Amino acid sequence: MIYQSPTEMKIIFRNKKLNRSGFPNLISGVALIFLFFQTPFAFTKGLESLPFDKDSNHSTGYVCGSTNNPDGKSPDESMNQIKKQLVYELEYGTISKIYRNTYHSLISRMKENGYLQESFTGAYRGEFPRTIGGYVSLLMETEDYLRIQRSLEFVFESMIRNHLSKVPHVIDSLKISADGTVNQWFETEDQVDGRAHVVMAYARFCLKKNQPEFENKYYEIAKKEVKSFLDQPYFYYVYKSNFSCNAIHLVFNCALEHSREGRMWSVFDILTQSFVGAAAQSMMQLAERRNDTELYEYLKTRLEILKDGVDKYLTRVVDGKKVYLEMRLPDSNWGQPFTGMGWLCYGPVASQWEPLDRQVLRNTINLLKQTLFINDELDNNLKYLAAEYDEKGSVTKLVIGKAIGWDMEYCRQEGEYDKILEWFKFLNKYHADTPIYVESMFFKGGKWVKADCGNGEQSVWWCFAIARLRKDLGLPAVN
Repeated sequence: MIYQSPTEMKIIFRNKKLNRSGFPNLISGVALIFLFFQTPFAFTKGLESLPFDKDSNHSTGYVCGSTNNPDGKSPDESMNQIKKQLVYELEYGTISKIYRNTYHSLISRMKENGYLQESFTGAYRGEFPRTIGGYVSLLMETEDYLRIQRSLEFVFESMIRNHLSKVPHVIDSLKISADGTVNQWFETEDQVDGRAHVVMAYARFCLKKNQPEFENKYYEIAKKEVKSFLDQPYFYYVYKSNFSCNAIHLVFNCALEHSREGRMWSVFDILTQSFVGAAAQSMMQLAERRNDTELYEYLKTRLEILKDGVDKYLTRVVDGKKVYLEMRLPDSNWGQPFTGMGWLCYGPVASQWEPLDRQVLRNTINLLKQTLFINDELDNNLKYLAAEYDEKGSVTKLVIGKAIGWDMEYCRQEGEYDKILEWFKFLNKYHADTPIYVESMFFKGGKWVKADCGNGEQSVWWCFAIARLRKDLGLPAVN
């Protein structure tokens, strides 16, 4: 899905646009009220039995985000205090409420046949298969393997039913006519990163659970897809060629969905390289287990070539430190580096596959946050990570739902629990009035405005980060 700029936030129905004011807001409100009454766990644990500070939107057991150290505690003692605050919020606070409601929404909305509706508000039609990448990642953490299998089966069966050679961009639910004919609307816009989400999810599930019948049934589909990602016209590589169209060694995405300028980009980007790399790595491991030597050797070779391309053409050096580029813009030759930065740079975190040494990612996130980790416009005591800045340094005051999750997961991996607490503070203040997670929030007219609450793709990645954080802190993945 495309995230519109803060001055143009509009719902996209693929072939027409509808202003987000008015009717869509009515749909959103009705959907949220419906969810409130349909969610059995909503508002039944924690908050209603605790004293509550109405001014700060925090329960008074802990004040979320109090990371100062007035008592002169040691770093270990301070970190332990921060972790206690995180645990409290995860069990009883606003974060607990949003996570519980959103997770239940994600598992309950999936139909028996595996169909997963993307939006409650009407913002987006049908299911976006790319969401399955995050959905499966989340359910791997919660060990809900039946829903994983059903979600993947729906995508693959839709491809078979409609004679599709590629994972589609959007697929709708099945419609059965009076004569028994099965009809299904779909959109085949070619987004190689979205296709890679599905292949990655399939391979990781097969590696985790031994399901021979399922694995064998869809293996050739996944195999064909992953081989195509790392071949022309997507992968700019030909053996011993020195022409740019054959030697840049990067995967080209002709329709990258981006918040930047509220449009799709035709580009080489770090998010696409990351998810293609993750799909290829997982399929290579699966091929090895299946004794598919041909695929194993093909992917092993191509992955090394892809890493080389990222190293040479999708990095730059800033103050002596190598960082990832968000994008390289095609120019019919070797392309031009794009030096703006944003949430796409979290591709290696989201895909759980890093093409280069971890330090490159650290350098990238540190550089990005120098500009994007900024004070809230309404409360200087709060900070948030804005979506992006352009090559002139202009910041887009937009918060992307999944990017919050990806940043929290990165901070968890790096032991930066205080940064996670900053996000909890922000969400406590601006999300406490909404029981289910948002697609995005943008600053307009002197306030933060929420978009498409319950959005599938954004919700799965945020819940994925929360599930991992809960397990990291000794809690069960689901509260």
